[in-house]
Amino acid sequence: MIEPMLAQLKSNVVNLDGSWLVEPKYDGERLIAQREGNSITLWTRRDIQVSYKFPEIVSALKKNINGKNWILDGELTVAGGFRQLLKRNVEDKFKISILARKMPATYNIFDIINWDGEFVMEKPLIERKSLLLKAVNLDEFIDLIDFQELNDVKKHLNDNLKAGFEGIVLKKTYSPYEPGKRSENWIKLKKQDTIDVYVVGATKSTGSIAFGALILKKDGKFFGKVGTGFSDQDRKYILNILRKNETPLDIDLPESVLSELLISNKPLLAEIRVQEIINDSPRAPVWVRFRWDD
Repeated sequence: MIEPMLAQLKSNVVNLDGSWLVEPKYDGERLIAQREGNSITLWTRRDIQVSYKFPEIVSALKKNINGKNWILDGELTVAGGFRQLLKRNVEDKFKISILARKMPATYNIFDIINWDGEFVMEKPLIERKSLLLKAVNLDEFIDLIDFQELNDVKKHLNDNLKAGFEGIVLKKTYSPYEPGKRSENWIKLKKQDTIDVYVVGATKSTGSIAFGALILKKDGKFFGKVGTGFSDQDRKYILNILRKNETPLDIDLPESVLSELLISNKPLLAEIRVQEIINDSPRAPVWVRFRWDD
């Protein structure tokens, strides 16, 4: 699988040099779609093949993308947003066939990596957009994500939020496609809300950083983990604080988290930024600060 190019998340953007395009940020799941001859595969960012779960998309791609060999990048969505898309995550073939009819998905394409067997990653973004217009025939299950020239970041963001999107993605007009890289040529801006939580511990690191993630508590219960938003220096500073406040755990943790436990500490009030809360867990949490650490 080709690893998808990733965008850098920023809270605001100032003084962008050069020419940029802006696209709406969809509330779905990133998918790489690939065709080799008569075989079509759909891959998630986690390198999981999910073609069998979305037969309506596979069928539409076969009929509506020109050529027998290609690789596309896009966002999979269903009506109602990411919460509804989670309901399509089933394994039973009968349930899959029912959901494909009752809750059909749409593959919203925004980039092309290979067309007719030729890799086009080094071509400028604006040229790849032009190729998409030649390659893709629109369908009820296939769409092309709109784009326009960037002029007023704040207005673009507000307009897209009002239209129901997650935010916007800014892309340098003449940039290449960089597989697996969180590139400065793509920037995402999203509406994100902050919430108060308690840090009650940290998990072990698999590398050289001080810890893997912070363990969170909210309303007296385990509330997931946050593992992004820190620099290496931040992690050392935070771990030092946890060590100074080390105590036995005061909440029950899932076995998978307990097995990773590095340290537990007395609850420390903190602030995280979240996209939304699903099943009492934060989606895409990002560390902000300890509440007393101004």
